[in-house]
Amino acid sequence: MKKHLKRIFWDNKKYWMVVFLSFILFGLCTLFLKNNTVTDNYISRPGVDEYDAEMEIEVEGLLDKPQRMEIPVSKRLYSESEAKEAIKAALEKALKILPGKNNSLQNVTENLNPINEISELGISIRWDFGDTELIDISGNVYNENLSENTDLDIEATLIYESYEESYIIPVRICPKTLSEEERILKGLREVIIQADKEQIEKDGYILPETYSGRKLIYRFRENTDFNLIWIIGVIIALLLYLREKEREKFNLEKIKRELMKDYPDIVSKLIVFIGAGLSVRQSWESIVKDYENEYRENNEKRYAYEEMAKAYERLKNGTHENIVYKDFGRSCSLRQYMKLASLLEQNRRSGISNLHTLLSMESQSAWDERLNLARREGEELNTKLLLPLFIMLLIVMMMIIVPALLIFY
Repeated sequence: MKKHLKRIFWDNKKYWMVVFLSFILFGLCTLFLKNNTVTDNYISRPGVDEYDAEMEIEVEGLLDKPQRMEIPVSKRLYSESEAKEAIKAALEKALKILPGKNNSLQNVTENLNPINEISELGISIRWDFGDTELIDISGNVYNENLSENTDLDIEATLIYESYEESYIIPVRICPKTLSEEERILKGLREVIIQADKEQIEKDGYILPETYSGRKLIYRFRENTDFNLIWIIGVIIALLLYLREKEREKFNLEKIKRELMKDYPDIVSKLIVFIGAGLSVRQSWESIVKDYENEYRENNEKRYAYEEMAKAYERLKNGTHENIVYKDFGRSCSLRQYMKLASLLEQNRRSGISNLHTLLSMESQSAWDERLNLARREGEELNTKLLLPLFIMLLIVMMMIIVPALLIFY
C-alpha cells in the first residue's frame, strides 16, 4: 500500500507541487493583503492635480462585528501662500507656451497658443483678448491686412478654487510677412475690392485686365471638373471587363452542365444502336441524324450533339475515326466524354469484344452523376430562394415592430 501511494505521489509530483505552492501563495496573500490595518489612523489624500475620491474601509470595535463603510477622501488644497506660488509658477509656464511659433510676444505674426489650464499645478486660466478683431478667443491672429504694428493688452486670469489673480500681458501684433506670390495675390485682391466699391451702384463691375504688367484671364471655379470623365470611363471599362469575364464563366458552367445532362442520353443511344448490330460509325451517324431532325422541329441547339455533328462531318471527309473520336473528347473537355472517346478509340484500334458491356456500365455511372447534378441544382435553387424569404421576414418584422415603437412615442 505504501509503495502504491509513493508511486502515485512521485508520478504526479508536479501537480502536488502546484497545489503546495498555491497554499503558500494563499497564506502570503492572507498575511500581507488581508490585514492591511490603517497605520496611525492616517489616510493619504489625492494630490492637488487629482480629484476627490472615496475609500472603502473596515471598522472593528465599533459594533460586535467589523463594519464596512465608505469615507470621503478630498484632494489636498493649497494654503494661501502655496496658492500664490503655484499661480506665479503657472503664469511663467503659460507665458512660455503662449507665443506658439512666434519668437516673442513683442513680434507676433503667427497664431498664439493660449492654454486653459496647467494641470500639474491644478491652475486654470481664463483669457480676455478684448474687443479687437486681430485675435479671437482661440488665439488665431488676423494680421493679413495689417499695415503697421499694433500694441494690445491681453488679460490672463489664473484661478485656483475660489482664489484668482489677474495679469495684463502686453502683446505687439506685427503685419504678416508675405511671400512674393502672397503679396501679388493680396495686391490684386485689393484692386478688385476697390473696383467693387467704386462701381457699387451698377449692375456689376469689371475685373482688371492687367496687373503688374501681366495680362489676366479669369475663369469661374464652378466649372465642372472634367477629370471625373476619364475616371468614370476607367471604372466603366473595368466593370465591363469583369462583366464579360463573369459572363464567360457563366456560359462555360452552362455548357458544362448541358454536357453532363446529355451524356447519359448519348451513351444510352450508342448502347441501343450497337446492340441492334450497327457499327460505332453507323451508330454515330444515326445519333447525329436524329439530332438534326429534332433541331429542325424545335430549333434548340445542344453543345454535345453539335460536337458530334462536327465529328461526323470530319468522318465523311475521310479523317481517321481514332483521330475524330479523340478530338471529340478533347473538344468537350469533360472526363466522361474523354473516357467515352477512349473506349471508342480502343474498339476501333484493337476491337474490344465487350464494348456493349463497358458502355452499359458507363451508362449506369452517367445516370448516377446526372442524379447528383439534379440534387446540386435543387440545393442551389433553395439557396437562391433564401434572400427573398429573408426580405419577406424583415418586412413582417418591421410591420410588427414599427407600430409597437410608435405606441411608446
